[in-house]
Amino acid sequence: MCTVSFIPLADERFIFTSNRDESPKRAATALHSIAVGEKTLFFPQDTQAKGSWFVFSNSNQFVCVLNGAFEPHLPQGSCRLSRGKMALQFFEYAGHRDFINAFAFEGMEPFTFIIFDQGVLLELRWDGNIVHEKTCSTSALHLWSSATLYPATWQKKRYWLLENWTQSKEPTQAEVMDFQLSEFPFERSALVAIYGDRVPDDIPVETLSVSSICGSTNIFDFQYKRKDASVVFGKSVQIE
Repeated sequence: MCTVSFIPLADERFIFTSNRDESPKRAATALHSIAVGEKTLFFPQDTQAKGSWFVFSNSNQFVCVLNGAFEPHLPQGSCRLSRGKMALQFFEYAGHRDFINAFAFEGMEPFTFIIFDQGVLLELRWDGNIVHEKTCSTSALHLWSSATLYPATWQKKRYWLLENWTQSKEPTQAEVMDFQLSEFPFERSALVAIYGDRVPDDIPVETLSVSSICGSTNIFDFQYKRKDASVVFGKSVQIE
């Protein structure tokens, strides 16, 4: 699932946006919230697995998870914990360093985990054996795509498209969401480029929705929209 972007703006602001590429049976219908200690978490819920791919909180933190690390892999069947549940469990830790040092990654399917923690932007990739950690500049443009759905050539092409589009103007959050829905949809041909003609014609994956945070030093403005606009919701959260 997912093509995810981070776009820096003036005055320490940014737009972080995630396309969700999944089975329609797993589409979110509402924004959920739960308390974890002194934190309040907000997230669109995967209706099947009950976790989430995108979770944010009033503690100046958010996370986003993508399937796969560096290379496509075949599902192992059973795993210790769903990646969507891991996204929620991240907030049980004081911060990213405690999470990285203490979380049990063994038994998890490979993933890419984007973490924003008190102004620090991190990329974690679990390849099934090792955690690869990378600090990302919050003043640079970034784009990630699920390794299980998009070959490296597609990921590079999408980065170039986004880079060219953002060079001419500072986009609004709504413009970024519409751009990603129109320019970065799931396409069966991406899977064919990875797996060949074994990919079925009726594979139950499509771009379901786009989720986005427009962030500043004191507020997260979250917006969610189904591709067909049948479900739309948002939440502005004051950072504490």
